[in-house]
Amino acid sequence: MDEQIGAVMQQLATLNEQVRSGEVYQSLGTRLGKVMDGIHRQRRTPVTLPDDNDGVKDILTDLTRQLGENVPVTLSREKMGVLIDHLSSTDPQIRYNGINFAVYDALQQDAFDSAQMKYLFERLTQQQDLFYHILEPANAAVFGRSARLALLAVLLHFMDPSEARGMDLRQIVLLTATYICLETDTRGFVNHQGWAHAYTAITDLLAVLAGNSTLPRADKLFLLVTLMERLKRLTTPLIYGENDRMATYLVELANRHPLYETTFLLTLKQWRQQVAYKRRPDTIAGWNQFFNRKRLVDALRLHQDLPVKLREYLNSTIDFLG
Repeated sequence: MDEQIGAVMQQLATLNEQVRSGEVYQSLGTRLGKVMDGIHRQRRTPVTLPDDNDGVKDILTDLTRQLGENVPVTLSREKMGVLIDHLSSTDPQIRYNGINFAVYDALQQDAFDSAQMKYLFERLTQQQDLFYHILEPANAAVFGRSARLALLAVLLHFMDPSEARGMDLRQIVLLTATYICLETDTRGFVNHQGWAHAYTAITDLLAVLAGNSTLPRADKLFLLVTLMERLKRLTTPLIYGENDRMATYLVELANRHPLYETTFLLTLKQWRQQVAYKRRPDTIAGWNQFFNRKRLVDALRLHQDLPVKLREYLNSTIDFLG
């Protein structure tokens, strides 16, 4: 793994521990922002993709057949590994319509045994795959990164509590926070390659973690602020439904406990102050930042279950720049 990514993860681990101990709260956004602003982007390098003619289609056909017969999946670790490798495929028929939906169906049918579930978890959380080419400009590796994150969310959702007890939830929190800090590819649908949708995958994973009763509130708060600080800094548009998904996650979390509501309100106020300070943008990046915020705020306002304090605040603020 890249040294810089390891350093970012260590900084986040320290911050996370400080939030857990109560040492850091109101300054968390500022501290996370400094971590993100200190990340040095790298030049584009060649992305190695899996060979879609290596037998993966036969493995996928076999898995689909077993699911159709409603029998336990008997795929070996090696064959399951091939499927996970091909989450990096740029062929949407293999990656998305094939492996993604087949594994989802298997999890829904409880077709994997505990050893297969453990193997899936280990493969989906491998750092070299989650962060592959993530520091470089938009590239084909995003399909593998986001597909793994999305399936990890599904796996955690369907995982039996007895299996979940064997996981290191804090490590998942740190992996998720690191991914959010590093990922800047906001593409949705890409012609001939299908869905990238990294920020949809991020939100799905955050929603699953928010619903986990064994995860400490400090960790959920930490992830909430990490997402908001990254959103402030994105300079490309989120226009493929990500804001609606995020709004649902944020409102549901804010309704779980006053601590989340207060924290979310604080991040919105800080974001509004920063927007007002910058005044009228004069670059595409600036306008993308402005409208990303506007689309999220508009999506929040549509929620009937938006907490009163948040609704009052959003109704009291008017953006004149657009």
